[in-house]
Amino acid sequence: MAELTPDAVVSKVKRGEKLDRADLSGILLANAVLEGASFRRCDMVGANLEGARLRNANLKSANLCEAFLSGADLRDANLDNADLEGANLQRALLTGANLSRANLEGANLQGANLAGARLTHAQLDLANLGGADCTGAVLTHADLGECYLGGVKMMKSELTNANLSDSNLEDADFTGAVLADAQLRSVKARGAKLVGAILTKVDLTKANLSGADLTNADLRNSTLTDARLEGANLTGAKVFGLIAKGLQITGIKADWLDNSPNADGSVRVVATQIAAVLTGQAPARLPDDRSANRRYFGRGDVLRNASLQFDEGATVEIESLFEQCTIALGRGTELIVGSDGVLSGCQITGAGNITINGKFFEKPEGKKSSGAAIVGAHQLVVTASGALVGAVQQPPELTRFAFEPGCQLRMRISTSDSERNSLETRNGGSRNGDNKSAKR
Repeated sequence: MAELTPDAVVSKVKRGEKLDRADLSGILLANAVLEGASFRRCDMVGANLEGARLRNANLKSANLCEAFLSGADLRDANLDNADLEGANLQRALLTGANLSRANLEGANLQGANLAGARLTHAQLDLANLGGADCTGAVLTHADLGECYLGGVKMMKSELTNANLSDSNLEDADFTGAVLADAQLRSVKARGAKLVGAILTKVDLTKANLSGADLTNADLRNSTLTDARLEGANLTGAKVFGLIAKGLQITGIKADWLDNSPNADGSVRVVATQIAAVLTGQAPARLPDDRSANRRYFGRGDVLRNASLQFDEGATVEIESLFEQCTIALGRGTELIVGSDGVLSGCQITGAGNITINGKFFEKPEGKKSSGAAIVGAHQLVVTASGALVGAVQQPPELTRFAFEPGCQLRMRISTSDSERNSLETRNGGSRNGDNKSAKR
């Protein structure tokens, strides 16, 4: 039984008086204006604070077990070490709130906004965060075991050393999140988005990642023993040191993997070797020598009016000047134009994967062109340092494009010589369409 009436509490808050250590158990303060109030170490078990305005309130070490806080405004509130076990925080506003060391075991945070909130060492086991927005939240060392995280937004969140074992992450978005050294044993992550996520030294034993998007994810030295990756997309994923005994990869989607120790792209696994590398049937690292299927054109070299052909599985690196050359690529062939590479008036054909770190220019105006500068490419990537001026003709299945911010583009994209869509983008790489097909 609360020792103060609701009116008395509101009056004290208006006068700027603190309510630290007060017994407010079961009190009814729905929709009350309590901004900036101090409730440190208060007993608020079972309190009704639905829709209450508690922005910047100090609730450090308060006991809010089973409290009803649905729709409450707790932006920038201090809930450090607060006990919120079993509390109802549906649709609550918790942006920027401090929930470090808070006990949220079994709490309902469905649809809550926790963007930028601090939850370091928080206890969230068995909590419901379905559809919650945790963008940029800090959850290092947090315990999220057996949580429901379906559809949660965790973009660029920090989860180093967090525990998410046995949790449900289906359709969650962890794009750019940091999960280094985290525990994700037996997670259910079908359709989860982990694009560019840091998953180094993560334990994903028996995890279900079917249909997940792991494009450019860093999985170095992680464990995927008996995990499921059927239908997952791993294009560009970093996999050096991956432990994957019993890994299920039926229908996996990947154009290439990065198997370099430093994740610098120096050791690429082409499409035909991916299954063998992931299942441990191929060496953990590909040979570094310039073998027959790897060609390198170094700085200072000049090649003019040449006709070159590279078969499937080849890797070609160009750091030199090519003028008026034609280059035919086999399916899955990797063509990398280095930062010092320049292709002027050249044409590339075939279903290869092209990465442009340097410069690629079509024939100068006024000179007769034999068609699009790039024809039939499976994938085209222009990095932040790259520049591309020319026409791109897509194959029937459409080219996969990725344009990093900062790249320079002046393109005409078409699906046939008679049917073109024009795209002109300069000095900004505004079309950042990583792993998306360009459509008519």
